[in-house]
Amino acid sequence: MALYKEIAQDDGVVTCYHRILYHQTTPNRQTSIAVLSYVNEKAREAEKDNTMAQPYTKAVTYETDYDSAMTDRKAYAYLKTLPIFEGAKDIVDEADTDISGDDFLAMVEEVM
Repeated sequence: MALYKEIAQDDGVVTCYHRILYHQTTPNRQTSIAVLSYVNEKAREAEKDNTMAQPYTKAVTYETDYDSAMTDRKAYAYLKTLPIFEGAKDIVDEADTDISGDDFLAMVEEVM
């Protein structure tokens, strides 16, 4: 999964593909969510396919309240509450279509 939104970085480069690099929880203190932004999805795909040595990326870490049960989905949902990601659209890839555990239960509850 990733988010799509055009964001002008501090150096003037506009990025539109934003993925979570990692989320890390410091027990009883905070959760950190690192986001890696690319010029576009094509640059990310080229990086994954190893056809582009080092595409332009910008890494930014966002801090939120402690959450011992942080997941990628929760992290993306949190990012979308931030003004910089307001209106961002989800980019879902095939690997994100397998749903299990708490995510599955949450979807079932929404339907019922």
